Amino acid sequence: SIVAEPLRLLHCSPVSDGGAAVILCPLDQASKYTDKPVKIIGSGLASGTLTLADRTDPAFLDSVHKSGERAYKMAGVGPGDIQVAEVHDCFAIAEICCIEALGFADRGHGAKTTRSGETELGGRLPVNTSGGLKAKGHPVGATGIAQTIEIFEQLRGEAGDRQVDGARTGLAQNMGGSGASSVVHIFQGV
Repeated sequence: SIVAEPLRLLHCSPVSDGGAAVILCPLDQASKYTDKPVKIIGSGLASGTLTLADRTDPAFLDSVHKSGERAYKMAGVGPGDIQVAEVHDCFAIAEICCIEALGFADRGHGAKTTRSGETELGGRLPVNTSGGLKAKGHPVGATGIAQTIEIFEQLRGEAGDRQVDGARTGLAQNMGGSGASSVVHIFQGV
C-alpha cells in the first residue's frame, strides 16, 4: 500500500519499543570493561530548517552534510576512509539522502550507488549492516545507540554473518525532525 508516492509501507520503518546502552569512558580506563575497546575519533552535530519547503533542495540533508563534515574534520578522515556505516534510514529515501550528504555517493546518485551493490555487505562501503531501522524497528530514543552498537561489533570483528572483513573505521549517523538535526560519530578499533 502507498504511504506517500513513491514510498510504500515496507519502505518505512516501524516506530517500536526498545532499549540500548553503551559504556563511555576515557580510553585509558577501557581495560576495566573490555579487552577490545573502540574509540570515538570524531563527532559532529548540526541542525537546519525543519520545514521542507524552506530548504533549497528538500532531497539534500544539510544537517547531515554539516555534521558529517565536522566529524570527518575532528577525526582527520574523509568519506573514503570509512569501511562500514550505519545511517538513519527511517524511510528508504532517507538512506539514499544520507549517503549523498555524507559523501559516500555523488549528489543525485545515491539510488544508483545503492542499486549497484556498493552499499551492501561485500560492496565498496557496506551501509546498515544491521538491516537498518526498516529491519529492526525504530525505537526512537534508542536508535542512535543501537547504530553505535552495530559499529562497535563490526570494529571488534563480532558481527557474525554481518561482519565487514577488516573493518577498522566506522561511522554512525542519526537524525531527527525530518533531517533538521543530525549527529555523526566516527569510531575506530583500538
